[in-house]
Amino acid sequence: MPERPPPPAWAGLFDGLLPGRAHAVDRLGDPAGLRPHPLEEAELGAAAVERRRREFTTARWCARRALAAAGAPDPAGPLRRGRRGEPLWPEGFTGSITHSGAYRAAVAAPACPGYVLGIDAERAVPLRPAVAAATACGEEPTHLAALPPVAGLPWETLLFSVKEAAYKAWNPLTAAPLGFHSVRVAFRAGDGRAGNTGFLTAEPVGRPALPVLSGRYRAACGLLVCVVHSSPSA
Repeated sequence: MPERPPPPAWAGLFDGLLPGRAHAVDRLGDPAGLRPHPLEEAELGAAAVERRRREFTTARWCARRALAAAGAPDPAGPLRRGRRGEPLWPEGFTGSITHSGAYRAAVAAPACPGYVLGIDAERAVPLRPAVAAATACGEEPTHLAALPPVAGLPWETLLFSVKEAAYKAWNPLTAAPLGFHSVRVAFRAGDGRAGNTGFLTAEPVGRPALPVLSGRYRAACGLLVCVVHSSPSA
């Protein structure tokens, strides 16, 4: 039997980063002929540009496969949008979606009280100085400066990415908008051979009702990916 070719380098960027209850599906590029579910297409709107339609459709394609892996009974159903544009996951499940350039990914997991989940992906390029300054708060600039240099891992961009993932995780729990100073992030770097993976924590600032998040990150293939999650209360 001939050997199967190895998967593309970008596949499985979340492998080894997820909590045990979660399943991720990622993809570079869009399957030919893929169309959104009719109810999703109605929410997307006819005015959406082609790039936006492709990333929206493929990200939900990933989400349906992640839901199937997580055990959802009807993973083929539509993922409608909430009032802030967030995906509305089927009853009994939670998840998160991200896209950056041609990369799309989604994660899904069975829901339980107190459990939240968020992911994000960003290009591994430095932030503009003004954006980096606006993203960091408190002791974060000092913390980032003390981290070891790692090729292909701009720490300020990873900080931005983790805050994006935290907002997605906390979004179902709060009606108030979240900003960059609503979360404080710390990294523990270098558990991978090249130092491109590690652990993180994300703590809410001034919002004691929100859970502290833990997670992991990876820098690979010109991308930064991260996942954050809370401990379930049941």
